[in-house]
Amino acid sequence: MSQIDIIMPNYNKADYLDEAIKSVIEQSFQEWKLYIIDDQSNDSSSEILEKYKKKTKIEIIMLNKNKGPSFCRNLGMRISNNEYIAFIDSDDYWTVNKLKNQINYMKTKKIDMTFTDYIPFIQKNDKKLFLKKTNIIKKID
Repeated sequence: MSQIDIIMPNYNKADYLDEAIKSVIEQSFQEWKLYIIDDQSNDSSSEILEKYKKKTKIEIIMLNKNKGPSFCRNLGMRISNNEYIAFIDSDDYWTVNKLKNQINYMKTKKIDMTFTDYIPFIQKNDKKLFLKKTNIIKKID
């Protein structure tokens, strides 16, 4: 059984979707299940998702009506029954140790919830130009 459910809403992000999915598959921490919730995309997302339909650790849910990313995330949370939930957008990707580092940190510090910063990038001609980190707050209560 997986230890973490990963929820990925998708709407018309075919240009990035495959890379986002692969970044989950290639995680060093492998105790996960990925729920991809497609929000009635009308681009080539369905063709990309077709490649992953037979993967046992990936469940693809195709909505019949566009409901927005919040609905997709909430649906994923209702489906989840694991100890941890993580969110990734379909135009993002994770570094290989993202889940391992975050889960280890949470277990070591005995905390129930964490959030992470991100580094935005612009993609030009298959090349990523990384911008500055967002420097989000370090702690919430």
